[in-house]
Amino acid sequence: MTRTIVKYVMIAIVCSGLALVSAPAFSADVTGKISTQTAPVQTNTRTAPLPSTTREYQQVDKPPVKRLDIPDYDLAGDLRIQRVDTSRKNQTSIHFQLALMNKGKQNYINDGVQIKVRLINVLNQTQFKCIQYPWSGPAIVNDYWKVEDVPRYIMFDQTKDRGAPRTINDVKMIVDIDPNNAFGEAQRHRANNRGVVTW
Repeated sequence: MTRTIVKYVMIAIVCSGLALVSAPAFSADVTGKISTQTAPVQTNTRTAPLPSTTREYQQVDKPPVKRLDIPDYDLAGDLRIQRVDTSRKNQTSIHFQLALMNKGKQNYINDGVQIKVRLINVLNQTQFKCIQYPWSGPAIVNDYWKVEDVPRYIMFDQTKDRGAPRTINDVKMIVDIDPNNAFGEAQRHRANNRGVVTW
């Protein structure tokens, strides 16, 4: 029994002696080295919490749908020139058709739309001819163009109409739809109420 105890004591002494001898060498080896690398920046590695089963987290609030600001009336015109006739001496006739559409919500306009046609001498910016007439085509709708039933024309005489130029190349034709704004369109919707043609 005594031999066994002595054996264990001897083993313990030898082990502790080895540990004492190797510890300074190990620490000297570690502390003697200088690292040139910087430690990586640690990121937040927290995991997101699991979704709650309460209504507070399950409900997704959607933003309210904005209603489109479409007015009742937004008249638009498409001026279609058919031909220019200069066969008569000193006289020029411009033949045209007008197509209308209401880009607003109102889908049926049967009457009350006035059309104003002006001829301008571009050499001196002078109006020398003007006619006005009511729309004579079918009811105006908001999904496609409606065309006048009969082509129209405006004529001028270089010798009789004061301020008229000698050639069609110096003429600007302006067609206004609802020139007095009887339908109460907002100003921002009236840009398409006018058609302009030059030669």
